[in-house]
Amino acid sequence: MPRKITFYVSEDDLSIKLLKILNGMVGEVKDIAKMSTRDVWPAFAVTNVRVSLPSALGRSEELECEIWTSPRDYQEAMRTKFGLTTIPAAKIGENIYTGEHAVTIASDLHTLLTANKYTSAEQILYHLAATAKSLAETQIREAREEIELKEAPLTNVFRQTISEKLSNLEKLYKEKKIDDETYRKMKKTYEELLGKSIE
Repeated sequence: MPRKITFYVSEDDLSIKLLKILNGMVGEVKDIAKMSTRDVWPAFAVTNVRVSLPSALGRSEELECEIWTSPRDYQEAMRTKFGLTTIPAAKIGENIYTGEHAVTIASDLHTLLTANKYTSAEQILYHLAATAKSLAETQIREAREEIELKEAPLTNVFRQTISEKLSNLEKLYKEKKIDDETYRKMKKTYEELLGKSIE
């Protein structure tokens, strides 16, 4: 289970919303946290927050929260550097969550760290892992729905084209411009194509 969560933010509305959540969290956990900030070329700032939490094993553990910020003009540089599709983003382990999903993770982290001072590192990480899994499933479902929406118009055009060809075939057959065998073969082909476009 990763002990580190990384956030990537800029100056867009969602990033500002996420930053407000994190700033509120940092303000409330400052008594049990170690904080440091550094600048990274070309125009990034990195804030590192290490929160000391109790552990079920009887010793304290550190949960690390790293926050990368970038000016709007350097968003593309940040996306390229970290392999992000968009900003804001949150990274837990090897998984990256973007947009509203990143905000959800920040909000959950804030709640878990501030709602109960006796919350253990294991409980926080377990909850965030469950949240991350749910978000991953949501992202996959949303991606599939987007693909289906993009493919739907193409499918409709294809079906319309085949239907028109089938109609023309019927017309040619009635006008006796094609023989029975040609008619049957072409009709079967068109009907099979129509059937596949429905699947």
